[in-house]
Order: sequence, then structure tokens, then C-alpha cells
Amino acid sequence: MARLRSFVAFVPLLFPLVASGCGVLFPSSPDPVPAPTEMFVIHSVRADSVGYVTNREKRVTIVLPAGMTELADPAADVRDASDTVVWSCTVMGPMTDSGTGATYYVGDFTPFTTPGSYYIAVPSLTTSIGIAKSATFKIAPDVFRSVITSGMLGLYGQRCGTAVSISTNGQNWSHKACHANDAYQTYLDGVMSDAIKPSLHGWHDAGDYGKYTTNGAFTVGMMLTAFEHFEATLSTLPLQIPEKGGTFPDFLDEVKWQLDWLLTTQGTDGSVSFKVTAQSFEQFVMPEQDGARRYYTPVSTSATADFAAALAQASRVYRPYDGALADTYLTAARLSYAFLKANGLIKPDVTMFGTGNYDANSGDGDNRMWAAAELWETTGEAEFLTDFEAAPGAVAVADNFDWDNVGNLGMFTYLLSERTGRDQAKVDLLTASAIASANTIALRADAAAFGRGLPNYWWGSNGAVARLAMNLWVGGVLSPADAGRFSDAIAMQLDHLLGRNIYDRTQVTGVGYHPPNKPHHRPSEADNVGVAWPGLMVGGANPDADRNVLPALTWKDNADDYDLNEVAINWNAPLIYAAAALTPPL
Repeated sequence: MARLRSFVAFVPLLFPLVASGCGVLFPSSPDPVPAPTEMFVIHSVRADSVGYVTNREKRVTIVLPAGMTELADPAADVRDASDTVVWSCTVMGPMTDSGTGATYYVGDFTPFTTPGSYYIAVPSLTTSIGIAKSATFKIAPDVFRSVITSGMLGLYGQRCGTAVSISTNGQNWSHKACHANDAYQTYLDGVMSDAIKPSLHGWHDAGDYGKYTTNGAFTVGMMLTAFEHFEATLSTLPLQIPEKGGTFPDFLDEVKWQLDWLLTTQGTDGSVSFKVTAQSFEQFVMPEQDGARRYYTPVSTSATADFAAALAQASRVYRPYDGALADTYLTAARLSYAFLKANGLIKPDVTMFGTGNYDANSGDGDNRMWAAAELWETTGEAEFLTDFEAAPGAVAVADNFDWDNVGNLGMFTYLLSERTGRDQAKVDLLTASAIASANTIALRADAAAFGRGLPNYWWGSNGAVARLAMNLWVGGVLSPADAGRFSDAIAMQLDHLLGRNIYDRTQVTGVGYHPPNKPHHRPSEADNVGVAWPGLMVGGANPDADRNVLPALTWKDNADDYDLNEVAINWNAPLIYAAAALTPPL
């Protein structure tokens, strides 16, 4: 990645703004969000307001005000808390960003590595309140550790079936035990009974209270992949959860809460229910006030395969801590895989449900491929390796993937395996594809106005931005000569999500400068606290929400805009992965 000696920008300079989302930032956007009392400014210099890793990329973007085409003097300073200039550089620009309409410069202060708290100032760009500058940020080797713990706190806050209490930074959030009657079997294949089969635990999947097997297993897969890749960091990470300091690392205790629920979705024949939800989305009430009946839906082979993959992976991750539990996980995974082998595609009939539908239109081939890879890596058995290598999808790593395209998780497991017996031609093909994907992402990030490695926007694309870290880290393992460049690109994805963006706002509640405070998240709206539950990443800009503005400008901090500002566990998981990739062990 070429080193720029420069900086970047759009919208008015530094000016007072009541926190109210893009309705104020971009006055043409409709329906401004009601404003909290705290005052914020929009900084002309967009920076990662959490911070920068000491020996990694450090870039900012300087956005010029409307009508201004260039800086009189393309220079910027790093200044400490006493306003002393500690480093200076020339910024690169002007350039125009097609995604936002911004005229901008990019500043690169990567060579500056002294730990501390700083801000960036651009002396030639002034406003009515002074020299243009950035939010204050830190430089430290472990600056993203707080992002991991915040993301994990967000998942803890999504726990279902138990009371939850969070206290941080002088603020408290809590809910009582909820959904104790999960779940009725009225619509469950082969049962069709009004009897309740316990389906407790698990995380509320998003801003609603549903629990979805495909997305829930996919999230577990990302979390366990993070643990396998960054075990030294995550195994010693202390978390504020009830199980803290127990048999398992705290990180695995939190993931186990979701695994406990996944086990309840499996039938005696290995088939897995698609989801556990009410028939309609809940009102904006606290989880313990949600009294609607919740049901298992009919089974799905996508859900069954994702279940098998996640439980097989869990078996090998938890085995060093609890062999009996690992055996339970593996037995469950084998049973579901046997069901897959005996059955073709099964898509559940969910016409009686108005809740989310995490079922891909493309079939279940990617799900089966992931299951085969994880079972082979866990057992070493040839049947699973043969199934993976014969899978039609095991030919190319995707630059972007999500719950509806889980093949990357299987391919990453296959590529990083130390087991023997792999087909070398397949290994070579996928290795080249993985490195090419990482390189493409890194080049995009390098050229992007705000470091974003994806060219497009859609519902939940903030999660996809974070998920690029997996492609980049695997690419660096397979091509050590590029590892540093790819790690810089991981840093840029975090930068973008944590404030180096057109909004000058982080996209994670309670984290960094001017975070979202009105997420589409029922506890945040129903508890009357006035501050959003912490550690939850919002979905971000989505052109489907408003075709009258440029894509990146669609985001608003508004609880009603679920297609822009909802939260979801499959977005938190890659945020945690990305932060862990750049965080050293304690």
C-alpha cells in the first residue's frame, strides 16, 4: 500500500451541531431526528475517534466546505493535549468522492508512533470557531481492545432468557428475565403440537427479539473463528459478564450462551428449526414485557447445515476446557450432517410469520460446504474432506460475504488447516483467490476517500465493512509479504466505522465520538434511559432508504429507520474480529 504524505473532505467546516443525524448534517435529507441535549460539532478533519495502532496505518480525511475547491496550504499538524505541534505533514488532494460528493484531502501520519492523545489540525482551514481539526484520538499498541470489550458488552446485552445488567461510564442499563415460554411447537415439522419445548438462552438477533438459526450460527462461526485466529488475545480478555473467571475464557462463556440456544433448535432426527420468533414483530417494549407466543418454525437445510458447522467448530474450540461438552457439540453436528446427507434442499414454510427471513434464495450449497469443512477440520475424516472439495462453491473466495453466503468461512478453515490430505490443486486455486481478494480490498481501501474497502452500500453494509478484516487477515497469513499492507487495510475499515467517515461519527453505540444514540433497538427505545444500550454497531447507509441522495448520505441516527439504524449480532461479530486482529495479548 503506497504511503501517502497527505489528508481529505465535504460539508460545512467545524460548526456547532445538536446530535441529530444526517437530517441536519445534510439539510436536504427528510425527517431530522429529535435531538438529545448534548452538543456536538462536525469536524472538518475526519479521524478514527477511538484511535490508531502505534505501528499501523494512520490516516485522516479533510472535508472541504461547500463551494471550496482547495486548501491554500496543504499542510496538517498532529497536536497534543497542550496544542503543541508534535508532527507535521503535507496532505494529498484535492479529490472528489463519488459516494458523498465531498471535495477532500487525505493526510497520512503513519510515521508518527508516540503513544498519547492527539488531534489533527489544518492551519490553513479556519472556521468561525477556529482552526479546522479532528476529534481527539489515542495512539497506542492496544487502542482497539476497548472496541472488543464494547462489542462483547453489546452481545451480552442481547442475551435472551435471563436478566441483564450493564454498568459502564456511570450509566446503567438492565432488563429482567424474558421469553421464559420459548417455544411452542405448533408449526414444527413432525410435531405440530401446542406443547412447549424449552428454547432458552441465545442472543436477541437484532433490534427485535427474534432468534434466527442461520444468522445465529453464522455469528457463532465468526466469533469462534476470531477465537481460533486470535486466541492469545481473546482467551485472556476480561469481560463484565456473570460467568467471569469461570471454567472457560470469558469470551467463550459469552459465545456458549448462543450455543446453548442453538442446541435447542435441533430435532431428534438432526433437522434444525429455521427460527424461534413470534408471528409478528414486537412493539417497542422491554423484552420482559413481550408476552406474545413464540414458535419454532419448520426446519431448513440451510439452518441445519449452519448448525452443523458451528457445532463442529465449537467442539474443537471448547475441547481443551471441557471434553464432555465438546463431545456433545460434535454428536449434534454429526447428527445434523447425517440429516443433510439424507435430504436435499428444504426451504421452510414461514408464510405464517412476518418476522425476519434469513434464508438465501440461492439454495444451501454454501451452507453444506461450510459444514463439511468444519467437520473435517474437527475430525480429520475423509468423508467430510471429499464433500468439501467436491462442492461447486469451493472455487473462489468472495470479497464480501454474509449470512446468505457463508462459503468463505469453510474455505478459510480449509486453507488454514494443518491437516494432511488436501488436494493441492484445490489448495493452490483457493490460495490464489484468497490473496487476490485481500489485495482487491486493500487497493480499494487505499484509494477510498474514507478508507472503506467496499464500493457499494446496502442494508447492513457496515457489517460487511468489518467482515473484510477476515479476508485481509487470511490473505496476510497466506502471503506473509503482504501481511503488513493487509493489516493496514484492516485498520482502515475500523477507522471508517469509528469516525473517519462523512458523518464524523462512530457507527457503534457508546463508542468514540458522537456515536449513534437512536438505534432501531427495542430496549434502547423502551427503557427511558435516554442513552442507547452500548456496544452495538448499526447497519449504516443504504441507498434503498432514499434514492434522492448519494448512497453514503442516506444514513440517519433514527430509531424508526430499521433499514439504516438497526443493530444485529452478525454485525457485532466481525467488528470484534477486526479489532482483535490488531490487538496484542494482555
